[in-house]
Amino acid sequence: MRDEKLQRYLAEHYYSGPKSEAVLARYGDGKKKKKKKHAQTDAPAVAEAVTIRDPSPFGPADDAEDEEAPIPAAPVQTESAPPSSKSQQAGWTSVRAAQPPEAPAPPPEAPAPPAKPKVGLMTREQLKAQREAREAAERAAAEAEAPADPSPPPAETVYRDAQGRRINLEEEEARLQEEARERERLDRERTQWNRGLVQRRAEAEQRAELAAVQGERVTKYADDARWNESLRGHEHWDDPARAFLTKRASRRVTRPRYEGPAPPPNRFGIQPGYRWDGVDRSNGFERKLLVSINNTQRIQSEHHAWSAEDM
Repeated sequence: MRDEKLQRYLAEHYYSGPKSEAVLARYGDGKKKKKKKHAQTDAPAVAEAVTIRDPSPFGPADDAEDEEAPIPAAPVQTESAPPSSKSQQAGWTSVRAAQPPEAPAPPPEAPAPPAKPKVGLMTREQLKAQREAREAAERAAAEAEAPADPSPPPAETVYRDAQGRRINLEEEEARLQEEARERERLDRERTQWNRGLVQRRAEAEQRAELAAVQGERVTKYADDARWNESLRGHEHWDDPARAFLTKRASRRVTRPRYEGPAPPPNRFGIQPGYRWDGVDRSNGFERKLLVSINNTQRIQSEHHAWSAEDM
């Protein structure tokens, strides 16, 4: 029968590895020897066989042949799942064969250098092929230098007014165009406010005359009735026929007169010219003077009537 104390002493001071743990688990008082943590290296180290000699002076025990037997090399342990509770109680861990290291990835193939341009006389097809090859090489180089992830598109610009409200450029432009058209319409109306009826009538006659001659030819011939009528109606001061053309002269004796609305009165009773458009452009002095004269005459007549009422 083996001595428990001796086995425990040997396991604590001489044994190592799984055998020490197994002996301590079997004969010990539950205290296990702390195993030192060694730094793991890339190449797994293989433990060599260890021969243990008994230093005790009492001589070899019954299990001397077992103790002197070489301890097998510790198995190579690789990274794996944590050992189960049963394997920990037995003092053994799961063992797996070491996997060979992965082969490094082959380096990327370098692009082929561009072909040396051909010199000398070349045909049109050769020049075209050389140009296309050069452009393809430039595109490939640009694509290789371009970043993998392109930058995101720029954000939309937001415009705001003085109050901080967001502005839509299309709606704002449409509103400004509408305001410009409204201003143009008001300007055209203002130009017509200071124009009288005579000016408007003259402009209408001029437009009608332009519309009438729009379809006429540029050249005039002797058989043009309208042109001949306008020439006959025009009078010249040195015309020798004016002496016996009594009918035509009688119509031109009187000067043209103004035939529009009644003009405002004045001190001298002067009538406006026949070209007057009916717009009073004076400063109002004549009207105020006539009102003052009328008031004076009215007061005098009333005073005279009041003074002579009892007579």
